[in-house]
Amino acid sequence: MDDATSQQICLERDRLLNDAEFARSPRMCKLLRFLVDYKLSGNKVPLKAYTIATDALGRDEDFDAQTDSYPRVLMGRLRRMLENFYLRNGGENRLSLAPSKYEIILEPNGRCSKSQTMLIGRRGASGEGIGRASTSHQSRAGQRSGVRTASQRRSRRRFSNILGISILLLLLSMWSYLFLLEREDGEIDYPRVALDFPVAQPGSESAERTKAISNHLVRGLNGFGGVRIFDMRPDPSEDSPYVIRLRFLDAAADQVEDQMELRLLDRGSGEIMWSKVLPLADEGILMLELDKAVVALVGSHGEIAQIEMSKLKDDYSAGYPCLLQFDSYIRYREPQKRKPVLECLENSVGLFPNDAHLLSILAFGANMQRGFDFESKYSGMDIARQAEALDHHSAMANFVIAQSAFLAGDCVTGAAWGKKAVQLNPQDPRISGYLGLYMIGCKDLDGEKYAARALELDPNADLTVAAAVAFQMLKRRDAEAAKQLSSEYIASSPRYDPSLELTYILSSAMLDDREEARRAWKILTGRYGLTEKSPAREVLSRWIVSPFLIDEIMTVFDGVGMAEKMG
Repeated sequence: MDDATSQQICLERDRLLNDAEFARSPRMCKLLRFLVDYKLSGNKVPLKAYTIATDALGRDEDFDAQTDSYPRVLMGRLRRMLENFYLRNGGENRLSLAPSKYEIILEPNGRCSKSQTMLIGRRGASGEGIGRASTSHQSRAGQRSGVRTASQRRSRRRFSNILGISILLLLLSMWSYLFLLEREDGEIDYPRVALDFPVAQPGSESAERTKAISNHLVRGLNGFGGVRIFDMRPDPSEDSPYVIRLRFLDAAADQVEDQMELRLLDRGSGEIMWSKVLPLADEGILMLELDKAVVALVGSHGEIAQIEMSKLKDDYSAGYPCLLQFDSYIRYREPQKRKPVLECLENSVGLFPNDAHLLSILAFGANMQRGFDFESKYSGMDIARQAEALDHHSAMANFVIAQSAFLAGDCVTGAAWGKKAVQLNPQDPRISGYLGLYMIGCKDLDGEKYAARALELDPNADLTVAAAVAFQMLKRRDAEAAKQLSSEYIASSPRYDPSLELTYILSSAMLDDREEARRAWKILTGRYGLTEKSPAREVLSRWIVSPFLIDEIMTVFDGVGMAEKMG
Protein backbone atom coordinates (compact mmCIF):
# COMPACT_ATOMS: atom_id res chain seq x y z
CA MET A 1 0.00 0.00 0.00
CA ASP A 2 1.49 3.36 -1.01
CA ASP A 3 1.48 6.46 1.19
CA ALA A 4 -1.25 8.18 -0.83
CA THR A 5 -3.64 5.23 -0.35
CA SER A 6 -2.86 5.04 3.38
CA GLN A 7 -3.50 8.75 3.76
CA GLN A 8 -6.81 8.52 1.89
CA ILE A 9 -7.96 5.63 4.11
CA CYS A 10 -7.15 7.71 7.20
CA LEU A 11 -9.04 10.71 5.80
CA GLU A 12 -12.13 8.61 5.09
CA ARG A 13 -11.90 7.00 8.55
CA ASP A 14 -11.83 10.43 10.19
CA ARG A 15 -14.79 11.61 8.10
CA LEU A 16 -16.81 8.63 9.31
CA LEU A 17 -15.81 8.94 12.96
CA ASN A 18 -16.84 12.62 12.98
CA ASP A 19 -20.30 11.79 11.62
CA ALA A 20 -23.21 12.04 14.08
CA GLU A 21 -24.47 8.52 13.26
CA PHE A 22 -21.12 6.96 14.18
CA ALA A 23 -20.70 9.24 17.20
CA ARG A 24 -23.87 7.71 18.69
CA SER A 25 -22.37 4.21 18.47
CA PRO A 26 -19.00 3.83 20.26
CA ARG A 27 -18.97 0.10 19.47
CA MET A 28 -19.14 0.72 15.71
CA CYS A 29 -16.45 3.42 15.96
CA LYS A 30 -14.20 0.94 17.77
CA LEU A 31 -14.81 -1.71 15.12
CA LEU A 32 -14.08 0.73 12.29
CA ARG A 33 -10.83 1.88 13.93
CA PHE A 34 -9.74 -1.73 14.47
CA LEU A 35 -10.35 -2.68 10.83
CA VAL A 36 -8.56 0.41 9.51
CA ASP A 37 -5.58 -0.05 11.84
CA TYR A 38 -5.27 -3.68 10.77
CA LYS A 39 -5.40 -2.65 7.11
CA LEU A 40 -2.72 0.00 7.61
CA SER A 41 -0.48 -2.46 9.47
CA GLY A 42 0.10 -4.35 6.23
CA ASN A 43 -0.69 -7.71 7.84
CA LYS A 44 -1.66 -10.11 5.05
CA VAL A 45 -3.27 -12.71 7.33
CA PRO A 46 -7.08 -12.50 6.87
CA LEU A 47 -8.98 -11.52 9.99
CA LYS A 48 -11.21 -14.16 11.57
CA ALA A 49 -14.46 -13.81 13.50
CA TYR A 50 -12.72 -14.86 16.72
CA THR A 51 -10.11 -12.09 16.40
CA ILE A 52 -12.79 -9.50 15.69
CA ALA A 53 -14.84 -10.63 18.68
CA THR A 54 -12.00 -10.75 21.23
CA ASP A 55 -9.71 -7.93 20.06
CA ALA A 56 -12.24 -5.43 18.69
CA LEU A 57 -15.52 -6.18 20.44
CA GLY A 58 -14.33 -7.12 23.93
CA ARG A 59 -15.59 -10.70 24.03
CA ASP A 60 -13.93 -13.25 26.34
CA GLU A 61 -11.28 -15.70 25.13
CA ASP A 62 -13.81 -18.55 25.30
CA PHE A 63 -15.86 -16.94 22.50
CA ASP A 64 -17.14 -19.58 20.04
CA ALA A 65 -17.32 -18.22 16.50
CA GLN A 66 -19.11 -21.35 15.30
CA THR A 67 -22.19 -20.80 17.46
CA ASP A 68 -22.17 -17.01 18.02
CA SER A 69 -22.81 -14.82 14.96
CA TYR A 70 -22.17 -11.54 16.83
CA PRO A 71 -19.15 -10.42 14.71
CA ARG A 72 -21.00 -11.11 11.46
CA VAL A 73 -24.04 -9.18 12.68
CA LEU A 74 -21.95 -6.14 13.61
CA MET A 75 -20.07 -6.30 10.29
CA GLY A 76 -23.45 -6.25 8.55
CA ARG A 77 -24.46 -3.22 10.60
CA LEU A 78 -21.16 -1.49 9.78
CA ARG A 79 -21.73 -2.19 6.07
CA ARG A 80 -25.15 -0.49 6.26
CA MET A 81 -23.74 2.48 8.18
CA LEU A 82 -21.07 2.94 5.53
CA GLU A 83 -23.69 2.82 2.77
CA ASN A 84 -25.84 5.38 4.56
CA PHE A 85 -22.91 7.72 5.25
CA TYR A 86 -21.79 7.86 1.63
CA LEU A 87 -25.41 8.14 0.51
CA ARG A 88 -25.75 11.27 2.65
CA ASN A 89 -22.30 12.79 2.19
CA GLY A 90 -20.91 11.54 -1.11
CA GLY A 91 -17.21 11.84 -1.90
CA GLU A 92 -14.78 10.78 -4.59
CA ASN A 93 -13.62 7.70 -2.67
CA ARG A 94 -15.19 5.56 0.02
CA LEU A 95 -14.43 2.85 2.54
CA SER A 96 -16.26 -0.45 2.06
CA LEU A 97 -16.14 -3.97 3.43
CA ALA A 98 -14.70 -6.61 1.15
CA PRO A 99 -17.27 -9.28 0.16
CA SER A 100 -17.35 -12.20 2.59
CA LYS A 101 -14.28 -10.93 4.48
CA TYR A 102 -13.48 -8.97 7.63
CA GLU A 103 -11.48 -6.42 5.64
CA ILE A 104 -11.86 -2.70 5.03
CA ILE A 105 -11.08 -1.53 1.48
CA LEU A 106 -10.75 1.83 -0.28
CA GLU A 107 -12.50 2.20 -3.63
CA PRO A 108 -14.05 4.82 -5.90
CA ASN A 109 -17.50 5.99 -4.83
CA GLY A 110 -19.56 4.54 -7.69
CA ARG A 111 -17.99 1.14 -8.17
CA CYS A 112 -18.95 -1.82 -10.33
CA SER A 113 -21.21 -4.05 -8.29
CA LYS A 114 -19.94 -7.27 -6.75
CA SER A 115 -22.36 -9.39 -8.78
CA GLN A 116 -21.24 -7.71 -12.01
CA THR A 117 -17.61 -8.37 -11.06
CA MET A 118 -18.40 -12.03 -10.44
CA LEU A 119 -20.17 -12.25 -13.81
CA ILE A 120 -17.22 -10.67 -15.63
CA GLY A 121 -14.88 -13.02 -13.79
CA ARG A 122 -16.90 -16.03 -14.91
CA ARG A 123 -16.88 -14.81 -18.50
CA GLY A 124 -13.13 -14.30 -18.34
CA ALA A 125 -12.59 -17.72 -16.83
CA SER A 126 -14.81 -19.77 -19.12
CA GLY A 127 -15.75 -17.53 -22.04
CA GLU A 128 -14.59 -16.97 -25.57
CA GLY A 129 -10.84 -16.65 -24.87
CA ILE A 130 -10.56 -20.07 -23.30
CA GLY A 131 -12.89 -21.46 -25.93
CA ARG A 132 -10.53 -20.33 -28.71
CA ALA A 133 -7.49 -21.73 -26.93
CA SER A 134 -9.30 -25.01 -26.46
CA THR A 135 -10.27 -25.16 -30.12
CA SER A 136 -6.72 -24.62 -31.38
CA HIS A 137 -5.48 -27.22 -28.91
CA GLN A 138 -8.03 -29.71 -30.23
CA SER A 139 -6.96 -28.91 -33.79
CA ARG A 140 -3.30 -29.61 -33.04
CA ALA A 141 -4.22 -32.81 -31.22
CA GLY A 142 -6.30 -33.91 -34.21
CA GLN A 143 -3.38 -33.38 -36.57
CA ARG A 144 -1.18 -35.54 -34.36
CA SER A 145 -3.61 -38.41 -33.80
CA GLY A 146 -5.57 -38.46 -37.00
CA VAL A 147 -9.34 -38.88 -37.37
CA ARG A 148 -11.06 -40.43 -34.36
CA THR A 149 -13.83 -42.99 -34.67
CA ALA A 150 -17.48 -42.01 -34.16
CA SER A 151 -17.53 -44.02 -30.92
CA GLN A 152 -14.53 -42.13 -29.56
CA ARG A 153 -16.15 -38.79 -30.42
CA ARG A 154 -19.42 -39.73 -28.68
CA SER A 155 -17.52 -40.85 -25.56
CA ARG A 156 -15.57 -37.62 -25.50
CA ARG A 157 -18.77 -35.54 -25.88
CA ARG A 158 -20.42 -37.42 -22.97
CA PHE A 159 -17.35 -36.83 -20.80
CA SER A 160 -17.32 -33.13 -21.75
CA ASN A 161 -21.02 -32.78 -20.92
CA ILE A 162 -20.58 -34.45 -17.51
CA LEU A 163 -17.54 -32.30 -16.77
CA GLY A 164 -19.37 -29.15 -17.84
CA ILE A 165 -22.38 -29.93 -15.63
CA SER A 166 -20.08 -30.68 -12.68
CA ILE A 167 -18.25 -27.37 -13.11
CA LEU A 168 -21.56 -25.51 -13.41
CA LEU A 169 -22.89 -27.11 -10.21
CA LEU A 170 -19.65 -26.24 -8.42
CA LEU A 171 -19.89 -22.62 -9.56
CA LEU A 172 -23.52 -22.43 -8.44
CA SER A 173 -22.61 -23.87 -5.05
CA MET A 174 -19.78 -21.34 -4.63
CA TRP A 175 -22.05 -18.50 -5.70
CA SER A 176 -24.78 -19.60 -3.25
CA TYR A 177 -22.23 -19.78 -0.44
CA LEU A 178 -20.91 -16.30 -1.20
CA PHE A 179 -24.45 -14.95 -1.49
CA LEU A 180 -25.40 -16.34 1.90
CA LEU A 181 -22.28 -14.83 3.47
CA GLU A 182 -23.06 -11.51 1.85
CA ARG A 183 -26.59 -11.54 3.33
CA GLU A 184 -25.01 -11.97 6.79
CA ASP A 185 -25.77 -15.29 8.41
CA GLY A 186 -27.99 -14.83 11.42
CA GLU A 187 -29.80 -11.73 10.16
CA ILE A 188 -33.51 -11.37 9.49
CA ASP A 189 -34.37 -10.89 5.82
CA TYR A 190 -36.04 -7.49 6.12
CA PRO A 191 -37.42 -5.82 2.97
CA ARG A 192 -34.60 -4.10 1.09
CA VAL A 193 -35.28 -0.62 -0.27
CA ALA A 194 -33.09 1.22 -2.79
CA LEU A 195 -33.07 5.02 -2.74
CA ASP A 196 -32.98 6.90 -6.03
CA PHE A 197 -32.37 10.53 -5.08
CA PRO A 198 -31.19 13.32 -7.41
CA VAL A 199 -27.61 14.58 -7.22
CA ALA A 200 -27.50 18.37 -7.41
CA GLN A 201 -24.66 20.12 -9.21
CA PRO A 202 -22.17 21.30 -6.54
CA GLY A 203 -22.48 25.02 -5.99
CA SER A 204 -25.87 25.24 -7.66
CA GLU A 205 -28.76 27.10 -6.08
CA SER A 206 -30.63 23.86 -5.31
CA ALA A 207 -27.64 21.89 -3.95
CA GLU A 208 -28.19 22.75 -0.28
CA ARG A 209 -31.94 22.19 -0.50
CA THR A 210 -31.47 18.84 -2.20
CA LYS A 211 -28.92 17.74 0.39
CA ALA A 212 -31.11 18.85 3.32
CA ILE A 213 -34.20 17.02 2.02
CA SER A 214 -32.24 13.87 1.11
CA ASN A 215 -30.53 13.75 4.51
CA HIS A 216 -33.85 14.25 6.31
CA LEU A 217 -35.41 11.38 4.39
CA VAL A 218 -32.43 9.05 4.85
CA ARG A 219 -32.35 9.62 8.63
CA GLY A 220 -36.10 9.14 8.86
CA LEU A 221 -36.13 5.94 6.82
CA ASN A 222 -33.21 4.48 8.75
CA GLY A 223 -34.93 5.20 12.06
CA PHE A 224 -37.33 2.29 11.51
CA GLY A 225 -35.94 -1.15 12.24
CA GLY A 226 -38.14 -3.16 9.86
CA VAL A 227 -36.44 -2.25 6.55
CA ARG A 228 -32.94 -2.11 5.09
CA ILE A 229 -32.03 1.03 3.13
CA PHE A 230 -29.44 1.11 0.30
CA ASP A 231 -28.20 3.66 -2.20
CA MET A 232 -29.18 2.76 -5.74
CA ARG A 233 -26.26 4.52 -7.44
CA PRO A 234 -23.11 2.82 -6.08
CA ASP A 235 -24.57 -0.66 -6.52
CA PRO A 236 -27.37 -0.69 -9.13
CA SER A 237 -27.60 -4.46 -8.93
CA GLU A 238 -28.59 -4.44 -5.23
CA ASP A 239 -31.44 -6.94 -5.02
CA SER A 240 -33.97 -4.54 -3.50
CA PRO A 241 -37.56 -5.20 -4.57
CA TYR A 242 -38.56 -1.62 -3.72
CA VAL A 243 -37.30 1.76 -4.90
CA ILE A 244 -38.09 5.10 -3.24
CA ARG A 245 -37.57 7.80 -5.85
CA LEU A 246 -37.34 11.52 -5.18
CA ARG A 247 -37.56 14.10 -7.92
CA PHE A 248 -38.16 17.84 -8.12
CA LEU A 249 -40.93 19.15 -10.34
CA ASP A 250 -40.67 22.43 -12.24
CA ALA A 251 -43.21 25.07 -11.35
CA ALA A 252 -46.31 25.19 -13.52
CA ALA A 253 -47.18 28.38 -15.34
CA ASP A 254 -49.74 29.42 -12.71
CA GLN A 255 -47.62 28.49 -9.67
CA VAL A 256 -44.95 30.40 -7.82
CA GLU A 257 -43.04 27.62 -6.08
CA ASP A 258 -41.64 24.29 -7.22
CA GLN A 259 -42.80 20.94 -5.90
CA MET A 260 -41.20 17.59 -5.18
CA GLU A 261 -42.57 14.11 -5.67
CA LEU A 262 -41.89 10.92 -3.73
CA ARG A 263 -42.69 7.56 -5.30
CA LEU A 264 -42.54 3.96 -4.14
CA LEU A 265 -41.86 1.70 -7.12
CA ASP A 266 -41.82 -2.01 -7.71
CA ARG A 267 -38.28 -2.42 -8.95
CA GLY A 268 -39.06 -5.38 -11.17
CA SER A 269 -42.08 -4.02 -13.01
CA GLY A 270 -41.62 -0.28 -12.50
CA GLU A 271 -45.19 -0.06 -11.15
CA ILE A 272 -45.93 3.01 -9.02
CA MET A 273 -47.21 1.63 -5.72
CA TRP A 274 -47.47 4.94 -3.85
CA SER A 275 -46.78 8.58 -4.64
CA LYS A 276 -47.08 11.97 -3.01
CA VAL A 277 -46.44 15.51 -4.27
CA LEU A 278 -45.17 17.98 -1.67
CA PRO A 279 -44.91 21.79 -1.92
CA LEU A 280 -41.50 23.34 -1.25
CA ALA A 281 -42.55 26.88 -0.35
CA ASP A 282 -42.85 26.51 3.45
CA GLU A 283 -39.96 24.63 5.06
CA GLY A 284 -41.90 23.84 8.24
CA ILE A 285 -44.81 22.32 6.32
CA LEU A 286 -42.41 20.47 4.03
CA MET A 287 -40.56 18.78 6.91
CA LEU A 288 -43.82 17.68 8.54
CA GLU A 289 -45.05 16.27 5.22
CA LEU A 290 -41.74 14.47 4.73
CA ASP A 291 -42.15 12.91 8.19
CA LYS A 292 -45.66 11.79 7.29
CA ALA A 293 -44.35 10.32 4.03
CA VAL A 294 -41.67 8.33 5.88
CA VAL A 295 -44.33 6.86 8.19
CA ALA A 296 -46.61 6.12 5.21
CA LEU A 297 -43.78 4.23 3.50
CA VAL A 298 -41.88 2.31 6.20
CA GLY A 299 -43.96 2.67 9.36
CA SER A 300 -45.46 -0.31 11.18
CA HIS A 301 -48.62 -0.04 9.06
CA GLY A 302 -47.00 1.66 6.04
CA GLU A 303 -47.17 0.75 2.37
CA ILE A 304 -44.26 -1.70 2.38
CA ALA A 305 -45.56 -3.51 5.46
CA GLN A 306 -49.02 -3.79 3.92
CA ILE A 307 -47.62 -5.15 0.63
CA GLU A 308 -45.50 -7.72 2.46
CA MET A 309 -48.43 -8.68 4.70
CA SER A 310 -50.59 -9.36 1.63
CA LYS A 311 -47.99 -11.96 0.56
CA LEU A 312 -47.52 -13.61 3.95
CA LYS A 313 -51.06 -13.36 5.39
CA ASP A 314 -51.28 -15.90 8.24
CA ASP A 315 -47.59 -16.83 8.16
CA TYR A 316 -46.17 -17.03 11.71
CA SER A 317 -42.69 -18.14 10.64
CA ALA A 318 -39.74 -16.90 12.69
CA GLY A 319 -38.25 -13.57 11.66
CA TYR A 320 -39.89 -10.95 9.48
CA PRO A 321 -43.25 -12.75 8.96
CA CYS A 322 -43.70 -12.92 12.73
CA LEU A 323 -42.91 -9.20 13.11
CA LEU A 324 -45.58 -8.40 10.52
CA GLN A 325 -48.09 -10.50 12.42
CA PHE A 326 -47.22 -8.64 15.62
CA ASP A 327 -47.85 -5.26 13.97
CA SER A 328 -51.17 -6.55 12.67
CA TYR A 329 -52.12 -7.74 16.16
CA ILE A 330 -51.27 -4.35 17.70
CA ARG A 331 -53.44 -2.61 15.10
CA TYR A 332 -56.49 -4.88 15.24
CA ARG A 333 -56.07 -6.55 18.66
CA GLU A 334 -57.62 -9.83 17.54
CA PRO A 335 -57.55 -12.04 20.69
CA GLN A 336 -56.90 -15.26 18.76
CA LYS A 337 -53.63 -13.83 17.44
CA ARG A 338 -52.14 -12.95 20.82
CA LYS A 339 -50.73 -16.36 21.73
CA PRO A 340 -49.32 -17.40 18.31
CA VAL A 341 -47.76 -13.96 17.84
CA LEU A 342 -45.95 -14.03 21.18
CA GLU A 343 -44.90 -17.65 20.65
CA CYS A 344 -43.42 -16.90 17.24
CA LEU A 345 -41.58 -13.87 18.67
CA GLU A 346 -39.96 -16.11 21.28
CA ASN A 347 -39.06 -18.65 18.57
CA SER A 348 -37.60 -15.85 16.44
CA VAL A 349 -35.31 -14.68 19.23
CA GLY A 350 -33.96 -18.22 19.49
CA LEU A 351 -32.90 -18.03 15.83
CA PHE A 352 -31.88 -14.35 15.70
CA PRO A 353 -30.57 -13.52 19.19
CA ASN A 354 -28.52 -10.52 18.01
CA ASP A 355 -31.27 -8.60 16.20
CA ALA A 356 -31.94 -5.51 18.31
CA HIS A 357 -35.20 -4.66 16.54
CA LEU A 358 -36.61 -8.16 17.10
CA LEU A 359 -35.60 -8.10 20.78
CA SER A 360 -37.26 -4.69 21.14
CA ILE A 361 -40.52 -5.95 19.68
CA LEU A 362 -40.41 -9.02 21.95
CA ALA A 363 -39.95 -6.73 24.96
CA PHE A 364 -42.85 -4.57 23.75
CA GLY A 365 -45.01 -7.69 23.35
CA ALA A 366 -44.02 -9.06 26.76
CA ASN A 367 -44.99 -5.76 28.35
CA MET A 368 -48.27 -5.51 26.43
CA GLN A 369 -49.42 -9.05 27.36
CA ARG A 370 -49.28 -8.45 31.12
CA GLY A 371 -52.56 -9.52 32.63
CA PHE A 372 -53.49 -11.75 29.69
CA ASP A 373 -53.55 -15.53 29.43
CA PHE A 374 -50.09 -15.90 27.84
CA GLU A 375 -47.15 -15.69 30.22
CA SER A 376 -43.91 -14.94 28.39
CA LYS A 377 -40.74 -16.55 29.70
CA TYR A 378 -38.98 -13.22 29.05
CA SER A 379 -38.95 -10.14 31.26
CA GLY A 380 -39.75 -6.97 29.33
CA MET A 381 -36.99 -4.96 31.02
CA ASP A 382 -34.36 -7.71 30.72
CA ILE A 383 -34.91 -8.22 27.00
CA ALA A 384 -35.14 -4.44 26.46
CA ARG A 385 -31.72 -4.00 28.08
CA GLN A 386 -30.27 -6.66 25.80
CA ALA A 387 -31.70 -4.91 22.73
CA GLU A 388 -30.27 -1.55 23.76
CA ALA A 389 -26.86 -3.11 24.48
CA LEU A 390 -26.81 -4.49 20.93
CA ASP A 391 -27.77 -1.17 19.34
CA HIS A 392 -27.50 1.97 21.47
CA HIS A 393 -29.09 4.18 18.82
CA SER A 394 -32.11 1.96 18.18
CA ALA A 395 -35.10 4.14 19.03
CA MET A 396 -37.33 1.14 19.72
CA ALA A 397 -34.77 -0.45 22.06
CA ASN A 398 -34.58 2.76 24.07
CA PHE A 399 -38.36 3.04 24.14
CA VAL A 400 -39.02 -0.46 25.49
CA ILE A 401 -36.70 0.33 28.41
CA ALA A 402 -38.89 3.38 29.00
CA GLN A 403 -42.07 1.32 28.70
CA SER A 404 -40.78 -1.29 31.16
CA ALA A 405 -39.89 1.46 33.65
CA PHE A 406 -43.31 3.11 33.32
CA LEU A 407 -45.09 -0.18 33.93
CA ALA A 408 -42.94 -0.74 37.02
CA GLY A 409 -44.12 2.63 38.36
CA ASP A 410 -40.84 4.50 37.68
CA CYS A 411 -42.07 7.59 35.85
CA VAL A 412 -38.76 9.49 36.02
CA THR A 413 -36.72 6.72 34.38
CA GLY A 414 -39.49 6.05 31.88
CA ALA A 415 -39.69 9.68 30.78
CA ALA A 416 -35.90 9.99 30.42
CA TRP A 417 -35.52 6.90 28.22
CA GLY A 418 -38.71 7.72 26.30
CA LYS A 419 -37.54 11.21 25.38
CA LYS A 420 -34.21 9.77 24.23
CA ALA A 421 -36.11 7.32 22.02
CA VAL A 422 -38.09 10.16 20.42
CA GLN A 423 -34.86 12.05 19.75
CA LEU A 424 -33.47 9.00 17.98
CA ASN A 425 -36.58 8.62 15.83
CA PRO A 426 -39.04 11.53 16.03
CA GLN A 427 -41.03 10.05 13.12
CA ASP A 428 -42.18 6.85 14.84
CA PRO A 429 -45.82 7.35 15.92
CA ARG A 430 -45.79 4.18 18.02
CA ILE A 431 -42.97 5.54 20.17
CA SER A 432 -44.28 9.09 20.56
CA GLY A 433 -47.86 7.88 21.00
CA TYR A 434 -47.19 5.36 23.75
CA LEU A 435 -44.74 7.70 25.44
CA GLY A 436 -47.49 10.31 25.58
CA LEU A 437 -49.90 7.72 26.92
CA TYR A 438 -47.60 6.69 29.77
CA MET A 439 -46.60 10.26 30.59
CA ILE A 440 -50.26 11.23 30.86
CA GLY A 441 -50.66 8.38 33.34
CA CYS A 442 -47.76 9.87 35.32
CA LYS A 443 -49.41 13.32 35.26
CA ASP A 444 -46.61 14.71 33.12
CA LEU A 445 -47.78 17.81 31.26
CA ASP A 446 -45.70 16.94 28.18
CA GLY A 447 -47.64 13.73 27.62
CA GLU A 448 -50.35 15.26 25.47
CA LYS A 449 -47.75 16.83 23.18
CA TYR A 450 -46.22 13.45 22.35
CA ALA A 451 -49.60 11.76 21.90
CA ALA A 452 -50.85 14.55 19.62
CA ARG A 453 -47.65 14.24 17.56
CA ALA A 454 -48.42 10.57 16.90
CA LEU A 455 -51.91 11.42 15.61
CA GLU A 456 -50.41 14.15 13.43
CA LEU A 457 -47.91 11.75 11.85
CA ASP A 458 -50.12 8.74 11.27
CA PRO A 459 -53.87 8.46 10.67
CA ASN A 460 -53.48 4.77 11.61
CA ALA A 461 -51.94 5.55 15.01
CA ASP A 462 -53.01 3.31 17.85
CA LEU A 463 -56.56 4.12 18.93
CA THR A 464 -55.50 4.17 22.57
CA VAL A 465 -53.35 7.18 21.73
CA ALA A 466 -56.36 9.01 20.29
CA ALA A 467 -58.19 8.17 23.50
CA ALA A 468 -55.33 9.67 25.53
CA VAL A 469 -55.61 12.97 23.66
CA ALA A 470 -59.39 12.98 24.10
CA PHE A 471 -58.87 12.23 27.79
CA GLN A 472 -56.69 15.32 28.18
CA MET A 473 -59.46 17.37 26.57
CA LEU A 474 -61.84 16.01 29.18
CA LYS A 475 -59.47 17.07 31.95
CA ARG A 476 -59.70 20.62 30.55
CA ARG A 477 -63.49 20.26 30.57
CA ASP A 478 -63.55 20.50 26.75
CA ALA A 479 -66.20 17.79 26.39
CA GLU A 480 -67.30 18.84 22.90
CA ALA A 481 -63.81 18.42 21.44
CA ALA A 482 -63.30 15.13 23.30
CA LYS A 483 -66.58 13.70 22.02
CA GLN A 484 -65.86 14.82 18.45
CA LEU A 485 -62.40 13.23 18.46
CA SER A 486 -63.69 10.01 20.03
CA SER A 487 -66.60 9.75 17.61
CA GLU A 488 -64.32 10.39 14.65
CA TYR A 489 -61.90 7.59 15.52
CA ILE A 490 -64.64 5.16 16.56
CA ALA A 491 -66.34 5.66 13.18
CA SER A 492 -63.12 5.08 11.18
CA SER A 493 -61.65 2.37 13.39
CA PRO A 494 -61.04 -1.16 12.02
CA ARG A 495 -61.82 -2.46 15.53
CA TYR A 496 -63.46 -1.29 18.72
CA ASP A 497 -61.23 0.26 21.36
CA PRO A 498 -62.36 0.39 25.00
CA SER A 499 -60.32 3.51 25.76
CA LEU A 500 -62.00 5.45 22.96
CA GLU A 501 -65.40 4.18 24.07
CA LEU A 502 -64.59 5.33 27.59
CA THR A 503 -63.73 8.88 26.49
CA TYR A 504 -66.93 8.91 24.45
CA ILE A 505 -68.90 7.82 27.54
CA LEU A 506 -67.22 10.40 29.81
CA SER A 507 -67.71 13.24 27.30
CA SER A 508 -71.39 12.28 26.89
CA ALA A 509 -71.84 12.32 30.66
CA MET A 510 -70.03 15.64 30.95
CA LEU A 511 -72.41 17.08 28.33
CA ASP A 512 -75.27 15.71 30.49
CA ASP A 513 -76.36 13.19 27.82
CA ARG A 514 -77.04 10.55 30.48
CA GLU A 515 -79.03 8.18 28.30
CA GLU A 516 -76.26 7.90 25.70
CA ALA A 517 -73.63 7.51 28.43
CA ARG A 518 -75.60 4.66 30.09
CA ARG A 519 -76.15 2.90 26.76
CA ALA A 520 -72.46 3.00 25.81
CA TRP A 521 -71.33 1.98 29.33
CA LYS A 522 -73.59 -1.07 29.28
CA ILE A 523 -72.08 -2.18 25.95
CA LEU A 524 -68.54 -1.64 27.22
CA THR A 525 -68.96 -3.61 30.45
CA GLY A 526 -70.80 -6.41 28.65
CA ARG A 527 -67.77 -7.05 26.42
CA TYR A 528 -65.81 -8.07 29.51
CA GLY A 529 -68.54 -10.22 31.05
CA LEU A 530 -69.44 -7.50 33.57
CA THR A 531 -72.56 -5.42 34.15
CA GLU A 532 -73.18 -1.69 34.22
CA LYS A 533 -73.25 -1.96 38.03
CA SER A 534 -69.67 -3.33 38.17
CA PRO A 535 -67.12 -1.04 39.90
CA ALA A 536 -65.46 1.27 37.42
CA ARG A 537 -61.94 0.34 38.59
CA GLU A 538 -62.65 -3.35 37.93
CA VAL A 539 -63.84 -2.53 34.41
CA LEU A 540 -60.78 -0.37 33.66
CA SER A 541 -58.34 -3.04 34.88
CA ARG A 542 -59.59 -5.42 32.18
CA TRP A 543 -57.60 -3.59 29.49
CA ILE A 544 -55.38 -1.01 31.24
CA VAL A 545 -52.10 -2.30 32.71
CA SER A 546 -50.71 0.88 34.28
CA PRO A 547 -52.14 1.55 37.78
CA PHE A 548 -51.16 5.21 37.39
CA LEU A 549 -53.32 5.55 34.30
CA ILE A 550 -56.27 3.89 36.07
CA ASP A 551 -55.92 6.34 38.95
CA GLU A 552 -55.84 9.25 36.49
CA ILE A 553 -59.00 8.05 34.73
CA MET A 554 -60.78 7.50 38.02
CA THR A 555 -60.10 11.15 38.92
CA VAL A 556 -61.97 12.28 35.81
CA PHE A 557 -64.58 9.57 36.35
CA ASP A 558 -65.37 10.96 39.79
CA GLY A 559 -65.14 14.58 38.62
CA VAL A 560 -67.80 13.99 35.98
CA GLY A 561 -70.07 12.47 38.61
CA MET A 562 -70.45 9.23 36.68
CA ALA A 563 -71.72 7.28 39.70
CA GLU A 564 -74.67 9.65 40.12
CA LYS A 565 -75.37 10.06 36.41
CA MET A 566 -75.22 6.33 35.71
CA GLY A 567 -77.30 5.42 38.75
